[in-house]
Amino acid sequence: MSLMPIAALVALSTVGCGPRELTPVQRGEVVYRTNCASCHNRDPNLPGWMGPPIAGSSRALIEDRVLRLSYPPGYVPKRNTHKMRALPWLSGHIDDLTAYLDQAARDRR
Repeated sequence: MSLMPIAALVALSTVGCGPRELTPVQRGEVVYRTNCASCHNRDPNLPGWMGPPIAGSSRALIEDRVLRLSYPPGYVPKRNTHKMRALPWLSGHIDDLTAYLDQAARDRR
């Protein structure tokens, strides 16, 4: 057997095998598991040892809590603790995190 056909098959099999593009939900899951799950629970529908369940949280709530440690006007907190810290490095990932938490709430139903 000639090496040329094998080399051609290997070359063709690797075409289009570049980095995979993640969806907003997938990116949000990475953000959540990396930054939130240790306090809120690996499953955002369940309470964590320190944080409440947050699946289905509004974008406004996520942005205010994550970036500024505040709440949107009229929001009543689930817990009266102040242990969370601001995570300003997530400013570019609020939409992804919201997409993941929305999907987690829908998957729970």
